[in-house]
Amino acid sequence: MLDFKIKLKTFTSILRQDEKSYADSFNGLILLCSENTNFSFLNNLHSKIEIEDRVKKLKNRIIMHENNVPIDDIFDDYILCG
Repeated sequence: MLDFKIKLKTFTSILRQDEKSYADSFNGLILLCSENTNFSFLNNLHSKIEIEDRVKKLKNRIIMHENNVPIDDIFDDYILCG
């Protein structure tokens, strides 16, 4: 199990990577929304793979619903509620 500092470093490094796709264009917004939660959701993730998967699925969910739902609501629903 990773300690919180490593989880945070992993999460932020994923979101600070160069944009390679449309989904990556949401990295800054995801990071901002995460800061507003003090990154507390990371406590429920236990590996780098879980963190990477959560970010990937969140980006996909944003793309699917961005025209219908505010992005911060999508974030809250998926990251905070699971």
